[in-house]
Amino acid sequence: MSQVGKQIDAFCSRCRLPLAHIILYEVGGAVQGVKCKTCGYEHRYQGPRPERKREIPAERRPDRRASAGLRPVRPMDARQWELRNASTGPDVVAWDYNWTKNYEKGDVVAHPQFGRGFVEKVLTDSMEVLFREGRKQMAINRRPAMTQEDKA
Repeated sequence: MSQVGKQIDAFCSRCRLPLAHIILYEVGGAVQGVKCKTCGYEHRYQGPRPERKREIPAERRPDRRASAGLRPVRPMDARQWELRNASTGPDVVAWDYNWTKNYEKGDVVAHPQFGRGFVEKVLTDSMEVLFREGRKQMAINRRPAMTQEDKA
């Protein structure tokens, strides 16, 4: 029985998250093509998790420490971030960012990579956050991927 048109959880290569997809086509009974319900991107079905990349030997791996401090910063966003950061008191609660949680405009979030951010705009499944490095579109309200225990 064909599964074309039905929903399936798959890893979206554009969103880089396991999300709900619609099955577009099958080959030999196996799902081959899907369309992300979040961003609309059509791509090859990769399963619920992406395949692990090959490990690059340490001697060929690029040195990330040298380029870590050289991220481009938009001056206007950096100034706005500085003003917002200076105007918030030290007792403000900064919520740890989690893509399964819901946030409101004005919330302060703590992101493991981008640091402290301020929620500027909230949509159904994403939000715009002002970080020191600039504005970022962040996922919210996502269902966590099902584990083997959940399936049983």
